[in-house]
Amino acid sequence: MAKDDYFKIIYVILQELYGCKKQGCKVDLRAISPQRFQVPEGYLLDILADLLEERYIKGFEIIGTKTGRAVCGLEDITITMKGIEYLQDNSKMKQVYNLLKEVKDWVPGL
Repeated sequence: MAKDDYFKIIYVILQELYGCKKQGCKVDLRAISPQRFQVPEGYLLDILADLLEERYIKGFEIIGTKTGRAVCGLEDITITMKGIEYLQDNSKMKQVYNLLKEVKDWVPGL
């Protein structure tokens, strides 16, 4: 599965937000940045917009501008209960998790 795969990025974002929620802290925005996933900003923005629309995440807005879209309040991003349920129940996410777990077992030091 490619590192820029839509579902892999969703999984990582939701996992990151869920971990922060359990620890009671705000997410480090570098952990969910285009640079981390090595994708264009617009692609990541599409993913965040989809997650927001499906109500898997909350705490920020995406607004239209004359030149495209802008994100407001991303520092307050958090996962919702629906997002946690999706993370736990979605079979595609479980497949990604199992794949990542296997890779971790194959590569020492990860």
